[in-house]
Amino acid sequence: MTTSYIRALLASGLLLVAAGSASAQTTAAPGAPATAASTPWAKVPTGVYKLQIQLPDQLLPATLTITDSSSTPVATFLPEGEQEAMPVKITVKDTDLVVNGEAPKGPFEIVLTRQGADLSGRWTYGGDNGKLTGKAE
Repeated sequence: MTTSYIRALLASGLLLVAAGSASAQTTAAPGAPATAASTPWAKVPTGVYKLQIQLPDQLLPATLTITDSSSTPVATFLPEGEQEAMPVKITVKDTDLVVNGEAPKGPFEIVLTRQGADLSGRWTYGGDNGKLTGKAE
């Protein structure tokens, strides 16, 4: 009788553990795209990046250009409609490329992640913020 009692207790415990594990798992909503891992940025991520910045009322195309100067990144940011590119500072943090600069309304920041050539991210500027997309050329 003791053996059957122990078996019943173990079976109950296994069912509780299995139920807890099943409820802890998350499932994607039907039709939701799978999230791919971000592509790591190079220490000096040279290249030309075409961005589409989502403003409250329109898309603003812009170009981020990063070159290598003695293993130090040198970057410029050129929003469409501007005559001159502005110098910006870039920092690679894990899978994020952080772009900081100064514009007429104050400092701005753009945080980019990439999956292959596709870019996505967010921006903040003058109290506003939003999302953006883009492509590495």
